Amino acid sequence: MRILLLTLTFIVLHNSSYTQKNETNPDDILNATETKVTAHIDSIKSLMMADFYKEDYSSTIIKAKRLIEYKEINKYPEKVAEIRSYIANSYMRLNDSVRSLEYANKNIALGKELNDSNIILGSQIDLGNIYLTFNKIDEALNSLKTALPLATETNDETRLFILNYNITEIYLEYLNDYKGSTPYLKAAEKYAPKTFIVGLAGINLFKAHYAFQEKDYQLASIYYQEAIDLAKESNHTEVLKKGYHGYIECLSQKGDYKKAYEIGKIKDSLSVAQSKLEIEKSAKTLKTSLENSRKQEELKTEALRNELIIEKSETHRKLLIFSAIVSLILLSLLSYLLKVTKNRRKLNIELKLKNQEYLEAKLESEKLAEAKSRFLSTMSHELRTPLYGIIGLSTVLNNDSNLKSHKTELQSLKFSADYLLNLVNDVLTLNKMDSDEKIKFESKPFHLKDFLNNIKESLEYLTRQTNNELIITLNPKIPNWITGDQTKMSQVLINLLGNALKFTSNGKVELIVSLLDIKEKDIKLKFEVKDNGLGIPIADQKKIFEEFGQLKNEGDIQGSGLGLTIVQKLLIDMKSNIQLESVVNEGSNFFFDITFGITQKNHVSKDTHDDVSIEILRGKKILVVDDNRINLMVTKKTLESHDIIVDIATNGQEGIDKIMLTDYDLVLMDVHMPIMDGIEATKELRKLQKPVIVIALTAVTQDEQDNRFKSAQFNDSIVKPYKVNEFIKTLASNLVKKPS
Repeated sequence: MRILLLTLTFIVLHNSSYTQKNETNPDDILNATETKVTAHIDSIKSLMMADFYKEDYSSTIIKAKRLIEYKEINKYPEKVAEIRSYIANSYMRLNDSVRSLEYANKNIALGKELNDSNIILGSQIDLGNIYLTFNKIDEALNSLKTALPLATETNDETRLFILNYNITEIYLEYLNDYKGSTPYLKAAEKYAPKTFIVGLAGINLFKAHYAFQEKDYQLASIYYQEAIDLAKESNHTEVLKKGYHGYIECLSQKGDYKKAYEIGKIKDSLSVAQSKLEIEKSAKTLKTSLENSRKQEELKTEALRNELIIEKSETHRKLLIFSAIVSLILLSLLSYLLKVTKNRRKLNIELKLKNQEYLEAKLESEKLAEAKSRFLSTMSHELRTPLYGIIGLSTVLNNDSNLKSHKTELQSLKFSADYLLNLVNDVLTLNKMDSDEKIKFESKPFHLKDFLNNIKESLEYLTRQTNNELIITLNPKIPNWITGDQTKMSQVLINLLGNALKFTSNGKVELIVSLLDIKEKDIKLKFEVKDNGLGIPIADQKKIFEEFGQLKNEGDIQGSGLGLTIVQKLLIDMKSNIQLESVVNEGSNFFFDITFGITQKNHVSKDTHDDVSIEILRGKKILVVDDNRINLMVTKKTLESHDIIVDIATNGQEGIDKIMLTDYDLVLMDVHMPIMDGIEATKELRKLQKPVIVIALTAVTQDEQDNRFKSAQFNDSIVKPYKVNEFIKTLASNLVKKPS
């Protein structure tokens, strides 16, 4: 809040106080020469001010010093004071306390020399802000209090507000002296301009701090909420962040921990966004400083070059005096040609430099994009591995009859892990969409009814939490087995249904699958997700499909803001398009049409398939190769719950040794392991011609499986974390294919 307040102080100061001194008086009109001089000074000053408000402080200092060196400016001491103030504040923002204080003190000396209370007052405020920036609290307080009588004497309400506001901030946030802040807080509130939203937000924040200290948490909550609302209106991030923090503390004191937790999530997201902005701002400032240093060196070089040219010209001037008129004409022509050549050379050099800068920036951008892609890919794998352990353990514990009393907590744990997994998948998908990497789409047969029931099961916890009814309606004329990318379809439907459940309470959410057209090899279906929840205003219906787009009236409902963006982009890549119909307070309907293939294979019925799956696995001997002890335990318990004999190995080499000594019906092989990874181990098994089914059990998704992965000749792959019924079916289907 302090940095923004200092910027605010400086802007208000120069837009009010100094400009008052520069008002034109018809009786003081200067002669034509003086008018031209002041116009020249003002033009450079305008460029300097533009650089300052663009936060290009190095350029501000260069232009300001150029003005100070201009001898004619000494006729206008108020302009000198104003320009020095810009220099002092620019050095302050560049963390140069010595030079910043030097120019502020020069202004104080100038004000005393001229007996100009306006200059002294402005300089004292600058000095107080500089001390406060460099954490010299006592000096800052003394400087600001020294300025108060001057501001009172001149009845300058703007400065009275700024001074009392800053002093209040020091007492509350630096000295923790709430009693001492009382008179200054009242004065700041008295002089605060009613249209000055940022100042009003800060005052409400101070009043909230005071009420909280007095343990009046109800009153503090009201002031914190007012500060938050005003900070949102004025986009004042620092006040907003502190307002949320104080509000959370009040809620905690009142015992409303649930709401405090929800507000805490908002504050955390705000902190992440603010950190990112601060990093970008620091990078921009560094780049600008380097660029200005380069410009200064170029100016020095140019000045030396000009001095050399002048010296040479002076030497030749005496000789050229005696030259004929023709010689003078030829010399003038030669001079002109030299100037043109010089300018052309200079332009060519500048063009080469610009091209080089562009190429360097382009390469840097490509490196950053590649690094970002690698980082997200690595992080998604690293997150999936522990998530597999969490989801697997919560599933195992949930099925344990001895833990029935903890069933609700275990279901909540599994739901949270599933939610995090979906978020990881969403971020990875969005990263691929934003990069040049093309998303791969599978085309595999899947049982549509089973697929939809699995989605419903994964949303069971959220359905109960929101007290909704989730209904799936499937047209009976649609074939049981269709061909397509069920992973991407699952991502689309889970995002749509999850949103519908979150924004509907005590209502009904329905997924309707209709048959639009059927041909020999493909089928066109319509998917509709209907709810009778809050509804979406027409004005906001485009906004919700933007990245991180969320509506203002969502209240306590929070999310990543990525779901609908990913749904829209995935459907476009799948040659479809999401559409929306919604009425406020009546509900919404998200729908799309999409074409699938019709599988030509003869699939057994669901019931028969499940019976075969369970029956064929009983008594089978399976080796699990994984270096993660938790993952080994989860997989082992899952298999043993289906009467399967399980053996384990912790790396590829140990797995090969056990396979060569024992006949296993099937091997579950992790990919990333020490000593020997799963890919190399499987390749080695194929070389040894050991007849065994090897299934990759990995956190590497289908999209990330490269040529090296495919060259290992796995019989199949299962991506962690998985759904247990799908896991068992995959094992059974591979054992059915095994030759007897």
